[in-house]
Amino acid sequence: MLRKQMYPESARPMTFDASEAPELRTAHVIVVANEKGGSGKSTMSIHLAVALLKAGYRVATIDLDVRQRTLTRFFENRESWARTAPWAVELPRHFAPDRAETASVQDNESADFAVFAEAIGEVEHEYEFVVIDTPASDSYLMRLAHSLADTLISPMNDSFIDMDVLSRVHHDRVKRGMVAQYAEIVIEARRKRRLVDNGLIDWVLVRNRIASLQSNNARQVDHALRKLAVELQFRVAEGLHDRVIFRELFPLGLTALDALETANHTLTPSQLSARREIETLVSDLRLPSRVEGGDYLESRHIWFEALSSYYRELTAKKAD
Repeated sequence: MLRKQMYPESARPMTFDASEAPELRTAHVIVVANEKGGSGKSTMSIHLAVALLKAGYRVATIDLDVRQRTLTRFFENRESWARTAPWAVELPRHFAPDRAETASVQDNESADFAVFAEAIGEVEHEYEFVVIDTPASDSYLMRLAHSLADTLISPMNDSFIDMDVLSRVHHDRVKRGMVAQYAEIVIEARRKRRLVDNGLIDWVLVRNRIASLQSNNARQVDHALRKLAVELQFRVAEGLHDRVIFRELFPLGLTALDALETANHTLTPSQLSARREIETLVSDLRLPSRVEGGDYLESRHIWFEALSSYYRELTAKKAD
């Protein structure tokens, strides 16, 4: 349940007490976000939503990037293709709320909250996953989405430029390593979440556009991220390479997971590699999966217990 004005100004440190049962909604909310632009958020949201649909889950999507609307455009293209497609094309329940633009910041936030809360209210008990794509800017809606995340995916290019929104990259050792602006947003969202429903946010940094040949820069970025993962408490996963196929399929509303071999010819090695990348990423995200003989909410609690254990161990490492 989404609540207005639910967080006090002060927030306690993040803890993981598995003895306190969280108030979990049926839907598992996945927020794809990073304050750094050009990191591949919409591409990630597209492929994740389609992968979950193809796995048989009930999926809803919300596009909060009101300027770009890339996720919305993709599913418009996909819906158009579905009308004459040679196979069944999966589609999510999609929302593309407009941002309020009045002279009053308070009125804008109240209106944004109402629209977003209505969308969440419609899907939180009827769908198993909600995928939210966010803009590359610090805004009220962007922070609101973070506060609801069960899994937070932050795509980043494999460079120290993208790392700089997490931890200050600087030649001066005094300034180096300071918590940067986007990491502060996540830390605040996590603390507030614990106060509201005792939930946790599983933060996954996804390295996108990794070069095929391992460079010295890539090794340094990997080393720095592994150290930072303990300090900021996130997991690291390998994401998607910069493939032409992702751009080629966008106008059709298709992905490498779709039955492209049915539409034209045998898949190329690049298409097969793209499909494997997406499947590996979804596996590495460790999302809830249906329990045989049980309901989906049960799998959400199993997910919570497993991630609580992981983050307790990470907290212990940080204390050492």
